[in-house]
Amino acid sequence: MEKTQSQRGVKIIILAIVLTAALILALAACHFVRADGNDAANDAADEPTTERLIAVNIEPVQTGSIRTELSFTGQVRASAQIAVMSRLQGTVDEVMVNVGDFVNAGDVLFTMDQADIQTNIRAINAQLETADAAVNAARTGVALAGGSAVQAQILQAETAMLQAQAGVQQAELAIEQRILAILQAEIARDDAAANLENMTLLLEFGDISQAQFDQAQSGATNAAIMLEQALSALEMAEASFEQARNGVTQANESYRIISENVRAENQRRAQDGLAQAQAQRESLVVNLEAAEERLGDAVITAPISGVISSRGVEPRAMLLPNVAPFTIVSIDTVLVHVNVTETIVNRIQNGQQVRANISAAADTPLIGEVVTVSPTADPMTQTFSVEIEMDNRAGLLRPGMFAEAFFVRDEAENTLVIPRSAVILDDGSTIVYLAIDQQAVRREVTVGIDSGAEIEILSGITAGDMLIVRGQTFVRDGSPIHIVESGGE
Repeated sequence: MEKTQSQRGVKIIILAIVLTAALILALAACHFVRADGNDAANDAADEPTTERLIAVNIEPVQTGSIRTELSFTGQVRASAQIAVMSRLQGTVDEVMVNVGDFVNAGDVLFTMDQADIQTNIRAINAQLETADAAVNAARTGVALAGGSAVQAQILQAETAMLQAQAGVQQAELAIEQRILAILQAEIARDDAAANLENMTLLLEFGDISQAQFDQAQSGATNAAIMLEQALSALEMAEASFEQARNGVTQANESYRIISENVRAENQRRAQDGLAQAQAQRESLVVNLEAAEERLGDAVITAPISGVISSRGVEPRAMLLPNVAPFTIVSIDTVLVHVNVTETIVNRIQNGQQVRANISAAADTPLIGEVVTVSPTADPMTQTFSVEIEMDNRAGLLRPGMFAEAFFVRDEAENTLVIPRSAVILDDGSTIVYLAIDQQAVRREVTVGIDSGAEIEILSGITAGDMLIVRGQTFVRDGSPIHIVESGGE
């Protein structure tokens, strides 16, 4: 009996211990729940009750035009350039213009020495007066020859003698002229030789260029040639003088024969004399016309209106052959010459308007018109030559200035155009953000022409959509936004 009671007491003690342990665990569990609950409340208290707003600027999507251009550098050139040449060789008398002067067509540029030409014209006029007298005398002889009167034949013989004597006088005048020409040629030769000696010394010391020495050497050679020509002319004049003297002898002999009443073929001789006198007169007229034409050639005028771009002539200097005394450029209109690549040449047409920057002449772009497009590429550069005509009546553009011409590559009208900066690349997608109901809304778009500052939108948005143009890199789809500035307001 006592043993059973003892076992019950032990069971009661164990049960009490178990209950006590369970109570302790329950109290601990309650404590942990309250602690977790307190921590969650504290965390919730620390979080904000609303999401932060992002400040943005917006503007409405609009339609407009957009283009891309390619630029090519080139140079301004004259629209026309003419080298002025002289038909005459010799000494320059006077020069009227200089480099940079504007001249009108017909203005006198320079004149040649006309002394020899005028002397020749006076001599021909004197010969022509004699020839006129000879023709009149020959006609009288023809009229009198029909009567076969001795007096008429004597008159004809006397006329022939007068003509022969006049021929001697003309030949003497020609000899005097040739002697004067020889003296002038000798002076020119001596001057050219002295100049060549000086140039030789200067070339040895390096004070002049080879071109200047060659010019002096050419001048000496030309002067020597002119002296030889003058000497040959004197020989011809002396031969003509001898012929004239022989003519006097023949005329005297004819007079003697007629005086001795030898009248054979009077009529034929009279007609032949008239024909010869008339032929001689016609020859003198031709020579006079040629001399007067040479006198006109001694005054050299501008063939076109323009600006003197080069001058290669000085007063009292010898005009060298094949050397252009002046070059005239016409710059009322100028040509901008550029070389373009094959990527743009097929988009360029004659008559097309082109914008060009010529910073040396104007701060703003100038507008020209395409006038020439080369059909073939340069084999060295593989580029195509294009010429753009530009109005230059203000005279600001000068040949040699550098120019930058802009040609349209792509162009679109009445299309959606937005700022290039509003477009974002996101994981391979091209997107923009619109402002809708105070939120940023992501839209994928298809783009077209890109000018650098602006870009064409082909799809994804429409005109009138409010585009985020500033702050777009800080938003995401659905981000709340605060509109700071609106371009549509």
